[in-house]
Amino acid sequence: MLIRLARLQDAGGLPLVEKSAAKLFLAMEGLSWLANGPVISQAEHERLIRNHTVWVAEAGPDDLIGFINAEVFEDELHVWELSVHEAWQRLGVGRKLMLSASEYALMNGLDALTLTTFSDVPWCAPAYSKLGFRPLPQPGLRLQAALNAEDEHGLPIARRLAMRLQIGTPSD
Repeated sequence: MLIRLARLQDAGGLPLVEKSAAKLFLAMEGLSWLANGPVISQAEHERLIRNHTVWVAEAGPDDLIGFINAEVFEDELHVWELSVHEAWQRLGVGRKLMLSASEYALMNGLDALTLTTFSDVPWCAPAYSKLGFRPLPQPGLRLQAALNAEDEHGLPIARRLAMRLQIGTPSD
């Protein structure tokens, strides 16, 4: 398996990976609809790829098995999506993708990684906690806006939370 920076030609395959990854939600009470829900558009993937903040995992040449897409906001790298194809889940692919994003943040002088996720889904907040992410009881304006947008798109806000992984030295 290879982790690399995404290329524009990868954008068309990323929604397929995300759809495959979402099948895990079929077993989650109240969230099974996500398995057939909307995914990030190819155009949005292309926008983030142009910003050099998307990494993919390949099992072989042009065999995409996972991705992480993110965006820089001031001194933080926000993870919009981390998806791993269902056949490759629980094999460390997601951890390696997150490590790529963390390395990028460190190399670019960013202070932290942020994300929003489900608080009660085993492969979400509990898994991110094992990587060092901490819940943000008061997420701040940007992350609260992201949570509000997720609520507007039908995600159950009571099950969502913002998390942060400190990378650099905190600025005071």
